[in-house]
Amino acid sequence: MQTRIYSPESALKRPGEFFRAMWADIRASRELAIALALRDIKVLYRQSMLGYIWAFLPVLGTTGVFLFLRSGGALTTLDSGIAYPVYLLIGTILWQVFADAVNGPLKVVTSSRAMIVKINFPREALILAGVLITCFNFLVRLLVLIPALIFFTWKGSYTFVWESLYLFPLGVAAVILLGYSIGVLLTPIGMLYKDVGLGVQMVLTFWMFMTPVVLTIPDSGLLATVMRWNPVSSVLDTTRSWLVGIEPTFLLESLIVTGCSLFFLVIGWILYRVALPHVIARLGM
Repeated sequence: MQTRIYSPESALKRPGEFFRAMWADIRASRELAIALALRDIKVLYRQSMLGYIWAFLPVLGTTGVFLFLRSGGALTTLDSGIAYPVYLLIGTILWQVFADAVNGPLKVVTSSRAMIVKINFPREALILAGVLITCFNFLVRLLVLIPALIFFTWKGSYTFVWESLYLFPLGVAAVILLGYSIGVLLTPIGMLYKDVGLGVQMVLTFWMFMTPVVLTIPDSGLLATVMRWNPVSSVLDTTRSWLVGIEPTFLLESLIVTGCSLFFLVIGWILYRVALPHVIARLGM
């Protein structure tokens, strides 16, 4: 039986023991993470008439709205080298993956608040469960993306380029990593204040228009500068480029962002472990 010793002394004073315990909890969390992910997926769609259709209905709705606006002349975009419906659909799906990754940690931890306060278990299971839910939602959306790409191939708007297609999952993993590095950093404070979750939703709505999801990056101007410095832009644009088989414009930038995402994910995970006992104590008061 595992023995846990709680002490007022900071765990970071013994970094070797801290990281060994961290790794041990990650390994011990796998089965519980799967169970928690299945629980949250079932709860999410249990009382819904449309069920799992809600996983990709927002993507279809967003794509349809902006295609309508562009066809009516209300939206103007620059040439991206890709047919705009393909550009928009892929960008919208990748953005939804990013948004799910940002929201995932806080959603899972918040839904398990009662269990956290009462039961002692590896809290890494909650973070891993969020990753599994994000991946599940992406796989469901592939049920829309793959037929759509086949349709666009038949229409002559898209061609499967197998030479770069195998890189697409790596790009999706980079998008999830970037989102999770942000989500894990926000989780401890988000457990205490609902404003964080509400604020994230508002910021993500604005952030999407600063990312080449709906709009292409202009050649010059303030918007062009903001979109180019936006860390999501490089990762999302590179992932989309691999899927459509064109040369990525921001490959170097996306690699730098992915490396930084990994670093901040580790930092966020450390802060999560250090802060969670104090958050639990406050929640239990």
